Parts: sequence; structure tokens; C-alpha cells
Amino acid sequence: MIELRAALADADDPAVMPINLEELSDLVARLDDGDTWHAFWRSGASAHQFWLPTPPADGRATYIVILPLDKLLALRAEAVLRLWRALVGRSEGRRVHDFPQQTRDRHILMLRAFDGRAAGASYRKLAEVLLGFERRKADWENDPRKNQVRRLVADGRYYVRGGYRDLLRYPIRLSDR
Repeated sequence: MIELRAALADADDPAVMPINLEELSDLVARLDDGDTWHAFWRSGASAHQFWLPTPPADGRATYIVILPLDKLLALRAEAVLRLWRALVGRSEGRRVHDFPQQTRDRHILMLRAFDGRAAGASYRKLAEVLLGFERRKADWENDPRKNQVRRLVADGRYYVRGGYRDLLRYPIRLSDR
């Protein structure tokens, strides 16, 4: 979530970009206890969340962004840039937060392996269905897919039991899993 604050700006400065937040189409806003103003704005395929410690100014105003210098600064700065691009009518471009296809495929396998194991399937059966193992039982003991399917189940268990929060911060890792 992005924190905005109204700021004084020189009207003659060509870089100044006054905004009327209440005129944004599809804006959903609420006033919390006190004067904190939270907003959710859908712009095209994207959604932006921001808040102000006070209700927005009537009419157009210039705003500044407050970003904490923490481990999530890169993600917050990207979110601010996407919000700015949406406000000025530019395309957002590629998001850094998007997973590479290989990572998405692995997470899908993890969840399928976890679900299969929770439903009572053996590791060998999971390897047959998910990884294409088609050999004899004797071959199973030395096949690398045995360890691969066990790792998929263990990783799936990690994500189901709370590790999914790491996915929200990708590519930044906060936990030492």
C-alpha cells in the first residue's frame, strides 16, 4: 500500500502534476477512524491501493509519496511507478513481480503433489502422474524423480502452511526457509 500526502507545489513548475483523486473512475474509498483515507483504484487490468493520513484535498492537489527504507522498497517503488504510469495514461509495462514460466510451472506441480499426497497417493503414483515415471518398482529406488516428487510435496506443504506469503513479496525473500 502506498502512502500519499498533499504537498505545496510551485504552480509554475512544469514537473508538477496536480491530481483530483476523487475524480478517478472506479475509485473505491473509505474514511477510517480519525481522518485516515484508504483508496482502491482499478485502472485497466491493474489495481492500486493507497492511503492518506487525512482526506484528500477538494479539487486538484499535488501529492508526495512516502516510502519506508525497508527490505520491500524495490516492490513499493515499482508499485508507485505503476500508479504514476496509470495516472498519466501510460502502459504499465512488465511487472518485476511476475514469476518466470518455469517458477509458475513448479508451483503448480508443488500444489498438485501436495493435494495428491493429502488424498492418499503414494510418491511413486505421484511421480507417474506428474513426472512421467513409467518403470518397474525396482527402478523406482534409484530414480531421481523419487527425490524430486518428495521435494515437491515438502515444498507444497511449506506454501500451504503459510509460506504463500513469500509469493506476495517475490522476488524478495524475507524468510530463511
